[in-house]
Amino acid sequence: MQCFTGGVGAENVRRLARHPRMELVGVLVHSEEKAGRDAGDVVGIPPLGITTTRSLDEIIALAPDAAIWSAQGYDPASIARLLAAGINVYTGLGGYFLDGEPEQALLADACRTGGSTFAAGGNIPGLISDVLPIFLTGYTGSVRHIDAVQRNHVAHYPSVAQLRDGLGLGLPPGETEAAKVLDAGWLWLMTSSARMVAAALRIPFTRIEQTDKRTALAAETVTLPGSGLTVEAGTVGGVRWTWTAYSGPTAYLTITNEQTAVLGLGAGWRETEREPAWTVELDASPPLVATLTWPAGTPAAAANAQLNSARAINVLAALVAAAPGCVSVLDLPMITSSDTVLGEATP
Repeated sequence: MQCFTGGVGAENVRRLARHPRMELVGVLVHSEEKAGRDAGDVVGIPPLGITTTRSLDEIIALAPDAAIWSAQGYDPASIARLLAAGINVYTGLGGYFLDGEPEQALLADACRTGGSTFAAGGNIPGLISDVLPIFLTGYTGSVRHIDAVQRNHVAHYPSVAQLRDGLGLGLPPGETEAAKVLDAGWLWLMTSSARMVAAALRIPFTRIEQTDKRTALAAETVTLPGSGLTVEAGTVGGVRWTWTAYSGPTAYLTITNEQTAVLGLGAGWRETEREPAWTVELDASPPLVATLTWPAGTPAAAANAQLNSARAINVLAALVAAAPGCVSVLDLPMITSSDTVLGEATP
């Protein structure tokens, strides 16, 4: 079952529609405009014979084995309803590492009631700021420090809300109330990554803080091709956050997240789309550097949605098989592709 059909959610529907080992049974949507339509029509593929609904009760009544929750906001109360009904849930926002989080008891109780399992993931958190660094530590030792960097060029992203409200692009510069709310949201997300990495390294987590934030202003007015968002000259064309996590007095993890609507914003900012999207560097024995990016010519916005979608779908079998409860990547087996078909062209 797929809950909501934004950029990643719509990709989930398209992938599940052709998946050789999974069956899509229902689709939940936000808007009236999408409700009551064939799910295939909503996401731009042939009809699937599945009528979309805005009713969570109707979705629960379908009694699927699992649900992918792809809302723009984190909604523990609704997720708990699914879990209490015996539906395993994977979400792409929030709940990555629940130890110490205020919603932990709610979700854990719901898992016990329904005999279900809850997990979360994505790309940041869920890949560059935790999963990939944790994986790499298995191939080295005496880890002293980890640097994890995302440099994301988002001109082709389809959502105005994600770019403006979620990243602050196109807004006036300065520490506005909106900027403070955005910073707090990102700090909340990075706390999950920092706690997860500390648990994996078997070191105590003490704190994480935002240690730097920089913005670069657009030199001229541009309209982004993916979303239609107009970034006026003099507004934010790029933003870069840095967070540092500590175990006692010692920094063990630095996470940098750069988001640019415009290339060539100045020295130190992303100049071309060929620069690596993600880099992880371990100060360890031996030291390691890993980069992860797209091949030349790959549309980055679509590929990013596909990455998040593939991860969600690939986790489902392990999620259904797991013991009831709230789990993280530390509790699951290695996740691999669930729909490999050798010799066929990539869709």
